[in-house]
Amino acid sequence: MKTPVTKDTLRNHFTYSWWKYLLLCVIGVVGWNLVFTMTAYRPPEDKKVDFIVSALGEQTVFDAYLEDLRLNDMPEMEQMRSIFLTMDSAYAPMQLSTYIAAGEGDIYLLKKDQFYSYAKEGAYLPLEDYPELMSLAESMDIDLSKAWRTVQDTGEKHLFGIPASALPGLAQYMYLDGDCYLSVVINSGNNDNAVRVLCIMMQDLAAPPEPATPTELSE
Repeated sequence: MKTPVTKDTLRNHFTYSWWKYLLLCVIGVVGWNLVFTMTAYRPPEDKKVDFIVSALGEQTVFDAYLEDLRLNDMPEMEQMRSIFLTMDSAYAPMQLSTYIAAGEGDIYLLKKDQFYSYAKEGAYLPLEDYPELMSLAESMDIDLSKAWRTVQDTGEKHLFGIPASALPGLAQYMYLDGDCYLSVVINSGNNDNAVRVLCIMMQDLAAPPEPATPTELSE
């Protein structure tokens, strides 16, 4: 015989079974988020450029610059964004190696030791194969000598980066501690567009940021 539904039985039921309803709600929310994440639109690799930064900086401000670059210079692209890596000394190397191994991101801004380490493994795109970039670097009188690195396995020497010191305008978006280099990861799947972005940035950021006016400082 079924127990009749009364206020007392309902109260007793919810007293001992409330967690079941909470669990159902949690499962529902997690399930919906999972479905949304799996079905959400993602731009194809050749329509987006991700910028991986190993430095402290103003990500929102830098993303605004990248979006402006996209709209004005490369409107055929669907997305440009930055990803600032953690500065935690224990987790940062693991995060960086995971990104590079997985081909995540397109342009990398790395500190000298990081750049040298992955250049030795041949992780970057040889930039000497791009005449436009080479001509631009020559016209800007950029010293590329330290960016030519030898791949350990093959003994081949390639131009794997552009010194960030040649782009002083980067200082308005991030704090560069010591020598840093801009490179294109070789397995990003969007090399040509990444090099094009790098060329545009070389021209945009060749001059240091203008000092703030008294009005801007007071705001």
